[in-house]
Amino acid sequence: MATINLRNVDLNLLIVFDAVYSTGNISHAARQLALSQPAVSNALTRLREHFDDPLFVRAGRGVKPTLRSQQMIDPVREALRLIRQQFDGDRSLDLASYKRTFRIVIVDPLEAMLMPTLMREITAHAPHVAIESRPPWNANVTDDIIAGTLDLACYTFPVSSPGLVFKTICPCDHIIVARRDHPGISARLDVKTFLSLDQVALIPELRGHTNIDRDITTRGGNRRIAYMVNKVWSMPGIVGSTDLIAVMPRRFAELMAPKFNLQIHESPVPISPQDYHMIWHERNTDDSGHKWLRDTLLKAIHAEAAPTGLAAAAAAC
Repeated sequence: MATINLRNVDLNLLIVFDAVYSTGNISHAARQLALSQPAVSNALTRLREHFDDPLFVRAGRGVKPTLRSQQMIDPVREALRLIRQQFDGDRSLDLASYKRTFRIVIVDPLEAMLMPTLMREITAHAPHVAIESRPPWNANVTDDIIAGTLDLACYTFPVSSPGLVFKTICPCDHIIVARRDHPGISARLDVKTFLSLDQVALIPELRGHTNIDRDITTRGGNRRIAYMVNKVWSMPGIVGSTDLIAVMPRRFAELMAPKFNLQIHESPVPISPQDYHMIWHERNTDDSGHKWLRDTLLKAIHAEAAPTGLAAAAAAC
């Protein structure tokens, strides 16, 4: 491989390289960097000439990195991190001028809890920050965080992989929801009624991420799932306008209940609580912008968890 003359490499080209690698799309990278698409394309042309490699090839509506790019990305990011660290010194983050698009994965119940607070904070103090929420169940979260195409995940289970950091942010317990004045439910929902009523639930692949099926089957019996959805967001509207019932995370159900005329019932079958976790790559631990995002989400957790008594548990994490 030919030796690269560093005097001819513009540092800004590496910033463009990182943005294109992270977004997988030249137009998205241009928006993230506040550049025109031709400017980004021109930067890539210069990089290709420097490294004598295409670096990115077309893939669907975006681009995917070549083997050479995959070999370069970690050293490039580490170099940029060190340079930024030296320039930033001890200066605090200037949110008013800070420009960045964070790509995150967040499960539905947490999205309902956290995103309103985060977006109010962005509107008030960080007007040039944007959030791109990726599908939580279609993404290979671990690989995407390692590759840098994903900045952060708020997920229902911890992962174990070199370089990843995970923080337990709050517990999640489940309750039963039905429409108000459901004809099949008296004042208190009992096991027999719970198992006999038609239910809406997540599709099997997604239910596998929880312990709900296991607990209901072993501690109560078989329930009838009449309709299966691929996101928790779909459940409140269906339950509120039918006689189907559903198992939902408590805080999510409390937020949705007044909007969809829902009645909340304690589960007659014990369902083990789970935890939500925040996951990121260790290279971002000291990144001031990334830290601001994590801290803001954690503050939102503490504020939103208070009505159900989860704030103390979240604070202890």
